[in-house]
Amino acid sequence: MIKAFNIPIAQNNEEKKEYRWQVAVSLLILFVSFSLANVAFLREVNRLKVEAGNIGNKLSIPLFDHLLSTGIYSLILGAVIIFIGLWVSSRANLGAPVLARLFSKKPVNKLINWKSFLSSIILAVVVAVVILGLFELQKSLYPVAALQERPSKLYYIHVSFVAGTTEEIVFRIGLMSLLVTAFQFLRKLEKPTNTLVWMGIILSSLVFGLVHFPITSNFFELTPFTIGVTMAGNLITGTTFGWIFWKRGLLVAIAAHIAFDLTFHVIGSPFG
Repeated sequence: MIKAFNIPIAQNNEEKKEYRWQVAVSLLILFVSFSLANVAFLREVNRLKVEAGNIGNKLSIPLFDHLLSTGIYSLILGAVIIFIGLWVSSRANLGAPVLARLFSKKPVNKLINWKSFLSSIILAVVVAVVILGLFELQKSLYPVAALQERPSKLYYIHVSFVAGTTEEIVFRIGLMSLLVTAFQFLRKLEKPTNTLVWMGIILSSLVFGLVHFPITSNFFELTPFTIGVTMAGNLITGTTFGWIFWKRGLLVAIAAHIAFDLTFHVIGSPFG
């Protein structure tokens, strides 16, 4: 099992190119569907804000309007991101090889075996457990008061699948792939070096941390400490998912992200 951590997926660029449209449409449907599903979580967070006396937040937008605006926005954003990941970044040797293999109807186990898949899930769970342990230490040494109640565990089961899918499409198939491709183009290389890929992983993980500030601000005051914790935690997780995406492709990175979120938010209680 330990050796499986170091086994990269056998990339088949011709196969990815042949089934690129099928992969693109599938990812776009996933992205839009899960973005629409996230509306339930967002409205619950907003409801809790109102209950906490945060009068600046109102549940005034009708559900249909919220779904419509989210659907249009996610359709446009998803199309751009997926175009970047599958067409613009095709030379970077990244993408969704497992999904392309599924469309090819060839045996998936010839591309990736169960040990490689399971090792990625285990890595994500271990990272979640380690970060949960650090949060327990932080709560005893430097407790931070929450601004409001958090949604129930049921909502976090829901959002684990939503975030695991949409965030991997945005930050790995989109941003990370674009960064690696840009570095590769500037260096005029046929294939990206390991150093360039790691640069893409780290930079996309930093952005991954930055975009979590609005979620953090829902529950905690943004102070140097909470900002630092948010950035550090998401840098660790973003780097983990970025490495898995590099070595195993998008679908495995999504599965690992979901496993992390279920362990971190549902089994654990990091902010409780």
